[in-house]
Amino acid sequence: MSDLLLRLQSYKNLHVRQVREPFEFLGLETRNKYRILDDQGASILYAAEEASGLGGTLLRQILGHWRSFKVVIFDEGRSPRFHLHFPFRWFFKTLMVTDERGQILGTLEQRFALFRKKFDIIGPQGQELARINSSFFRFWTFEFFHHDRSLGRIQKKWSGALNELFTDKDNFVVSFRPGLAPETQVLMLATCIMVDIIYFENNKTDLGDLVN
Repeated sequence: MSDLLLRLQSYKNLHVRQVREPFEFLGLETRNKYRILDDQGASILYAAEEASGLGGTLLRQILGHWRSFKVVIFDEGRSPRFHLHFPFRWFFKTLMVTDERGQILGTLEQRFALFRKKFDIIGPQGQELARINSSFFRFWTFEFFHHDRSLGRIQKKWSGALNELFTDKDNFVVSFRPGLAPETQVLMLATCIMVDIIYFENNKTDLGDLVN
């Protein structure tokens, strides 16, 4: 087990803050970037969408989160540690997470649901690691369960209208039940990034996203 995975076991919460660039205030979608902090506000990880040239920039403006792209999670030394692979999908989006050696940690699979959000986290051997649910009346909270046992949650934190407009736009807290495998914690962190990209990018939700 890597040193980073061992360290993850010591964290009860991770705070995920999206970094916004000036061009985004003009309506131009740029690469998704995040700072990941501990409870004391210290940066422990970073995440950024891979650069994809002019073609990728154009697809980002046209297709948004439906396009194919990758997000890399870096450690404090800016070494890549985990890779999030988003394939092109119109419906039932998926995400595959691999480590720096290319080993699959798991996949995230969106499930059909009316007026709620549902995902499954599937392990590298095809086993179900967790189910994720967000009800229509608690749209900003995503709960993780395994056999009806709570594993943790993702909660979006609002910082006020002006802060939402002029600072880091989307802020989340990922909370873990003690004793979780660190690989599961990585998959829950990846889920948070996926949730932001699918449901909170541009601060709007498509009607099609409400029913799948």
